Amino acid sequence: MATRVRRPAEFDAMLSELRDESIFPTFKDALIFAAALGFRRGNRKAFQKTSEPIDLEVFRGDFDRTIMSMIAIEENGDPKMLAPSNEAERVLCFEEYANGGLEIMKREISEGKQDWREGLLSLIHREEGDQTILDDITELANF
Repeated sequence: MATRVRRPAEFDAMLSELRDESIFPTFKDALIFAAALGFRRGNRKAFQKTSEPIDLEVFRGDFDRTIMSMIAIEENGDPKMLAPSNEAERVLCFEEYANGGLEIMKREISEGKQDWREGLLSLIHREEGDQTILDDITELANF
């Protein structure tokens, strides 16, 4: 059973910058956004090297757990992913999509030398079409 959510060490400085500049109030919130983005773009990336993990209980809100669960269900095509025995697999799926989303954010915003606020707004606008990342997040939250 998973008790912690790993943060990829590669993006530790970026996560700190996002929190310190009040783009996201917590690391958890940045990871939720990154996981939704990674999932939206189909960018799931495994990682080994981690920085300080976040206690799973920090993700206690219904929205947080819904995002984790829906990503895992969609990834595996199996509603049984909600079973308590599958918690470790749900968390791993979330971690890897968050890593993929952080990679996208770094490539499209940080390396593009954009301001975080403007860069994230631009990123969200680029996602617009029939379905946007915000629609995906809202749908997951309303499930």
